[in-house]
Amino acid sequence: MSTTHPQIVVVGGSLAGLTLALACATRDVPVRVIERSAGRVHGGDSLSIDLATLAATVGRDPRAHPILPVVPAYRDLTTWPALYSWLHERAAATPGIILDEGKTVTSVKDLGNRAHLSFSDGSERFADAVIGADGYHSTVRRAIAPDAPLARYAGYLVWRGLINEQTLERPVLWPSNGGLWIEFVDGYRLVAAVLPGRDGSTEVGRRQVTFAWFDVHREELLRRTNRLTADGHVTGTLGRGQIDADVRAELLALVPQLWPETWAEAVTVGVRSADALSGSPIAEYKPERLARGALAIIGDAAHVVSPMTGQGFATGVEDAAMLAKMLADRRTNEPVSTTLAHYEAARLPYIRALVTHSRRISADYLRYAAAI
Repeated sequence: MSTTHPQIVVVGGSLAGLTLALACATRDVPVRVIERSAGRVHGGDSLSIDLATLAATVGRDPRAHPILPVVPAYRDLTTWPALYSWLHERAAATPGIILDEGKTVTSVKDLGNRAHLSFSDGSERFADAVIGADGYHSTVRRAIAPDAPLARYAGYLVWRGLINEQTLERPVLWPSNGGLWIEFVDGYRLVAAVLPGRDGSTEVGRRQVTFAWFDVHREELLRRTNRLTADGHVTGTLGRGQIDADVRAELLALVPQLWPETWAEAVTVGVRSADALSGSPIAEYKPERLARGALAIIGDAAHVVSPMTGQGFATGVEDAAMLAKMLADRRTNEPVSTTLAHYEAARLPYIRALVTHSRRISADYLRYAAAI
């Protein structure tokens, strides 16, 4: 085990980056996290989480005070903002983690046993290793795999919304411990759940309602709005406030045909509100590499799978756990680049198999939708 501390920079301070930072710090490996946002307030709406695995990885138990609010399902469900806040507060208070926020990395270069970073303000930095946790548009991935930097469109989009139950005329008749509701209707896949409220409450009337509406009919919209390239690579999402009124009107007309009464009002409220609805083209990325010299990638920067796998965040946690342990166990004279190569060799076969599995799920869904 090494007793010296290499200079490790994590690019991206979202869920995967913060998880890796905590995983490293709890194993006495200091890191600097560089995040372009100066304090995130929102991201995806809901996600499944294995609390025990997260606790073992980051060295902090989300089931102990301060508790991460969840509702039980086959895996516990929480909201993206709640998990981000929990991770960020732990990271900000942990010795060995420097959070460098409001700073944008424009390029990364591998120098063999060191890495060079350039920033939008004209400054630069050298590090012994750079770990990309900067999402599916990863700058670090572009340096590792310059010939294949983009994720490919899986053939469908998901409309997402997160609604405060208090805004509805009546509460959703779905228990807090009921987990997910999932159904296929007329070629669409519909997923909904109740989640803890913004204050963590699971009391009826104070919760949040999330929905994910899978839609195979939006390729033309994505191309018209430049979210999809001519050769089928995803370049962006339809963010909140970016979805035209005529598209929302089309979706509203479908609500009574597709959604049961339990969820219909919440979905209607979400679709009507330009600030509540987003549209994410589902992307998949199967990596050829996870490391190059002093660079490596984890989370969505390394692999992108369909949310139908239920493995997005969980796989990022596994990446972080493996890489942090390898960095902590690195021998004194072992270059960090060698450690990153070992990470790639151990992790890449599993990741590629998972993306292959995701593609099969997507293909099955597209066949189902086409048959309706």
